[in-house]
Amino acid sequence: MDGVTELYSIGELARRTGLAVRTIRFYSDEGVVAPACRSRAGYRLYDDGALVRLELVRTLRELGVDLPSVRRVLDRELSVAEVAAVHADAVEVQIRALRLRRAVLRLVAERGSGPEEVRLMHDVTRLAGEERRRWVELLVEGAEESVAAMVRASAPELPEDPSAEQVAAWVELAGLVGDAGFREEFRRAPGVVGPVDPRVERYWRLVWVVNGWEVVPGLVP
Repeated sequence: MDGVTELYSIGELARRTGLAVRTIRFYSDEGVVAPACRSRAGYRLYDDGALVRLELVRTLRELGVDLPSVRRVLDRELSVAEVAAVHADAVEVQIRALRLRRAVLRLVAERGSGPEEVRLMHDVTRLAGEERRRWVELLVEGAEESVAAMVRASAPELPEDPSAEQVAAWVELAGLVGDAGFREEFRRAPGVVGPVDPRVERYWRLVWVVNGWEVVPGLVP
């Protein structure tokens, strides 16, 4: 091993990097970090390059980068910047899901909800974007194009960090739109022009709450 100034056992690498011995052994077995040579007793020994490589692996793994992507970075198939961009997008999705979960939990705590209501809130909010598109199409089915355009333009959409009130409004909207009788009322009097039924007015008020639009007291949205 001419030119190598220092060699490290797995235990020494563990002390220097803070990684567990079994983790380093796993990375070595997987070929992520290869030993420079073996001792006379057959133990793996690693050089400074392996130490630097392990530090990068640890950092990327702590940031949530999967092992195949880490391997591609180490093999220079992907840059760290490219991997970071992909995982930043994934983290954004996770953050939004956590914010929505937090809002549901706050609502459960405020209401003292039972198991059935908790399940309903979870199911309704879990696929918020998909639910939104489904609601709109149910409501505008058979409607005049001008009415359909207004309903689509004002469709409810939960914000990235919804309040408990917005989650509650979203859940109530799900109940309304899921009611065939309400959908028939909405088609007769959608509230875009002309008269408005009480439940249709309630729909629009809930839409205003979910979208975070200003509600003017005494006026129907």
